[in-house]
Amino acid sequence: MNDFQKENNNDDWKDALRSALIAGITGGPSEAERVYSQIGYYYLCSAPAFLYKYYSNTILNFETVKANKMWYSAPCNFNDVFDCDISIDEKEMFNDVLEMLPDKRQIRPGSPAWRELRETMRQQLKVLGSTFGAFRETTGISCLSESDESLLMWAHYANNHCGMCVEYDLLEISKQLGFTPVPIIYSDDRVCFRSLQIETIEKDSLNIFIQSITTKSSEWSYEREWRIIREKEVCGDKWNTDKKGALLEMIRPSSVILGCEAKRDFEKAVKEYCEANKINLYKMEKDKTLYHLNKHVILEFNF
Repeated sequence: MNDFQKENNNDDWKDALRSALIAGITGGPSEAERVYSQIGYYYLCSAPAFLYKYYSNTILNFETVKANKMWYSAPCNFNDVFDCDISIDEKEMFNDVLEMLPDKRQIRPGSPAWRELRETMRQQLKVLGSTFGAFRETTGISCLSESDESLLMWAHYANNHCGMCVEYDLLEISKQLGFTPVPIIYSDDRVCFRSLQIETIEKDSLNIFIQSITTKSSEWSYEREWRIIREKEVCGDKWNTDKKGALLEMIRPSSVILGCEAKRDFEKAVKEYCEANKINLYKMEKDKTLYHLNKHVILEFNF
C-alpha cells in the first residue's frame, strides 16, 4: 500500500489540512500562498465530496435553507461546555518566563522578585484569558457533518427524525463563497496554552484559538464534524449582538433528505421547494433488519 492510500484510510490528513490552514492564517502572504496549494490537494483528493447540515422542522430553518443562507453562532452558545475553551498551564508558562530572564539569572522560589514576577505573569494571563473569552463571543461558526445517516444526529438536531438534512458540495462552498471548511480533530486532551514567548504571543494566541475551535472531545467523534468560521468583523452589520451570531450567504443545496418521521405537511412543502428548484429529494427509511437508515428517492434530477 502506498503512502497516498495509507493517508486516505485514516484521518491523519485532517490534521495536516488543519496545520496548513493555521500556517496560512498566522503566516505572511508568501506562507499563505504556499499552503493554499496544499489545502487544494486535500480538498480534491482526501475530503468528502459533500457536507451535511441537520435541521429541525421549523419554519425559520426551512426559510433559511430556501434563501440559501446559514446561521453562524458564537461558541458561547454551544451545548458542549468544553467547546472552544482553552486550558492555560500556569506552572509551565511561569517556567518559560524564568528561562527568559537576562543572562539566565536565577531567582529563588518565594523571594520578593519571584513573587512579583509570578503576579505580573498572572495578570498577563488574565488578559489572555479575557481575549480568549472575547473570541468565544465574537466568532461565528456553522457546523456541518460528513454523514447524512447518523442516528444520533437525526435524533438530536433534526427533531427526532422529523426534520431534514441538507447536502452541500464542499468544493462549491470554497469556490463560490471563499469559505474554507475545516475538519474537527477529536482528542482526549484539551487544547492547552503552555508557552509564553513575548515576541510571538499574538501569533501563538491565534494558533491556539484556531486549534481550540477545531478540536473536540473524542466522545463527539460520531458527528464527523466540519466547521466554517467567520469573525465578527467579517460579518459586519450582519452580526447580531443579542443572539451572538450572523445569518450569512450559503450555496444552493445539492439535495435535501427528509427524516423518516417527517410529517406530511413538512414533506409536501420541502417537495414543492425541491421540485421548483430541481434539487434532489430523498427520504430516510428504517432498515428492516439493521439499526440503519436507507435513502429512498422522491425526486432526482440529471444535471
